[in-house]
Amino acid sequence: MSYDLFMKPRNGGFSKRQFDSYFLGRKNYTLDGSQAWYQNEVTGVYFVFEYHEQADDDNEEYFPIAFNMNYFRPTFFVKEAEPEVREFILEFDLKVDDPQTHGMGSGDFNSEKFTSGWLYGNEFGYQSILKDHPEVISLPTEQLEAVWSWNIQKERLQEEVEEDVFVPSIMLLNYKGRAVTACVWPDAIPAIIPPVDILLIGRNELAPRRLFKKVEDVAISPWSDIQPLLERHKSKMQGQAYYLFYQSVPTEIRKCVQSLKPVDRQTLARLSIDQVLNRELVKKYVA
Repeated sequence: MSYDLFMKPRNGGFSKRQFDSYFLGRKNYTLDGSQAWYQNEVTGVYFVFEYHEQADDDNEEYFPIAFNMNYFRPTFFVKEAEPEVREFILEFDLKVDDPQTHGMGSGDFNSEKFTSGWLYGNEFGYQSILKDHPEVISLPTEQLEAVWSWNIQKERLQEEVEEDVFVPSIMLLNYKGRAVTACVWPDAIPAIIPPVDILLIGRNELAPRRLFKKVEDVAISPWSDIQPLLERHKSKMQGQAYYLFYQSVPTEIRKCVQSLKPVDRQTLARLSIDQVLNRELVKKYVA
């Protein structure tokens, strides 16, 4: 199940060369034949634009470009897709044909109707699929949106901060049978730490000694345990994230990190972001 949007220039034609030229080198896009695939490795969002040649016997109105994005996805997918579609349409002054229920119809592109149309179809996807396949992984919408918002701004934030300050991505993990948010904090280095369910702390310099030697590992800390420590040692707040900047790891942080138990890696599994669904919609359609 997916959303399809068709596009054509208001005046003149549109060539495969124009299509390739626009997407070639554009961030997060890969050209593959007639398709331009968008894949953001950080946020997990993906969709595709496709160029269609006109068939010789086709007498219908010709729309050379199609956009496609799957349903049954986290709702933030459309937040990332909308600017990409809008910028492409503005670049070539395109009109659209949107055959979806509650869509735009034929004519001008409308950001609000694009968003509402995809959301309507996406919810229908939840309703249809969950009826027969109710066993899914979910998180509250507010939490999913916060993860997406952090990850999509991560690169810009990393460029703005001091060179030695680390900005982690937020991951989704299956931890002991439930979905959690997590980020890494290697050796408690200077970093901007967003609120997550668990912190994964890679220990190299801070690895505890076993049998008179250091053994590298990964320790885990729930947010409720580590947050007071971050509060005491923050330089400032970056929104809801803790900005930690120091020349050497404070003694209190060092002792805390070294006291943590290493994580059993079998209790952790990385989740594909596109498969962690909006809990409110899941509850709505799972009896």
